[in-house]
Amino acid sequence: METLKIAFYTDSYLPSRDGVVTSIMNTRKELERRGHEVYVFASGGSETAKLAKKDKQLYVIKGMQFKRYPQYTMGLVNRESTRLMEIMPDIIHAHTPFTAGLFGYRASIQLNSKFIGTFHTMVFSDEAISAYFTNNRTAIKLSRFVVMRYLKWFYSKTDSIIAPTTYVKRVLESSGLKNVNVIPTGVDFDSMKREKRENARKQLGLKSKDKIILYFGRVSKEKNIDILIKAAKPLSASGFKVIIAGSGPYIKELISLSKRIGNRNVIFAGFIKEKDIPLYYAAADMLCNPSTFETQGIVDLYASFYKLPILLPKKGAQEELLNYAKCGERFNAHSIRDLVEKANVIYDNREGYKFDGIVREFDIKKTVDKLIALYNKI
Repeated sequence: METLKIAFYTDSYLPSRDGVVTSIMNTRKELERRGHEVYVFASGGSETAKLAKKDKQLYVIKGMQFKRYPQYTMGLVNRESTRLMEIMPDIIHAHTPFTAGLFGYRASIQLNSKFIGTFHTMVFSDEAISAYFTNNRTAIKLSRFVVMRYLKWFYSKTDSIIAPTTYVKRVLESSGLKNVNVIPTGVDFDSMKREKRENARKQLGLKSKDKIILYFGRVSKEKNIDILIKAAKPLSASGFKVIIAGSGPYIKELISLSKRIGNRNVIFAGFIKEKDIPLYYAAADMLCNPSTFETQGIVDLYASFYKLPILLPKKGAQEELLNYAKCGERFNAHSIRDLVEKANVIYDNREGYKFDGIVREFDIKKTVDKLIALYNKI
């Protein structure tokens, strides 16, 4: 097997935790396990720089932090570009179309390296634009047009585009982009451990009779978590509790919303330490990530490992999981009534769902096989 040198470029990295970071970490670990060399060029601040002192293959692109979203940085000065001349990567793989991605594109030209871009985030969606830039309808429409023009330009410069799902591939191709390959982010299921339900509930202070709906992930506006908070009262009539496990810039607004509604069955668990993650999946009766913003939904893969049925929003990337196994139920992501109805359907039939097909399809070994095949092809 030929050893490849791969340079990842990203605008989000540790200590920030999101789907892009998880994708990079999972993929890097498996590539390195197979003997390939992976170098990460990441936009970041002082905390990322501390990590770089221990990780000799992590280089920090210094820049400006967003005031409202301090976990994200816009890389402005890439003083580490000279390192590329020493590394001489075979592949430059951008995990962002923005500043770090532009640095990667420029490096690919300078070194005559092949250039790949993974499309991780629906940055042109109304949800993203309203969450991060403006709520003005005219401005949203104009912003969407400008962002789409830029994305088409950026990804047209790649030798190949990676889409995590067929849903994203269709979106990109409908915008005129070509050479799009579907390669999902995989999960190292072999490294994961299961917890017993009784033990998990005891440690989390939950009763054995509680009916638990879990949201797990970053708490931000575009994730559509509002609908879970608004559905909490009608869900309580059926005996459900809702756990919001995660932190993020929208947490205060959600807590305030929950108080105004008068919810008594919503638990905001905050940031979850890695060692405690299995407890939450083991304790829950179902997972719900109501976001139609996702390009894949890695938390759904974790849920499948723990055999946890999933409330899947319609008209989005997450519902593709049903192609591999009957892992849950689809619901209208803008209908409280439909969410409540489908939650009851899942609970009443929770032993009838299947997950093995998902665990097989999204194992990190299989997804990295596809990635290496693409690297070698180009």
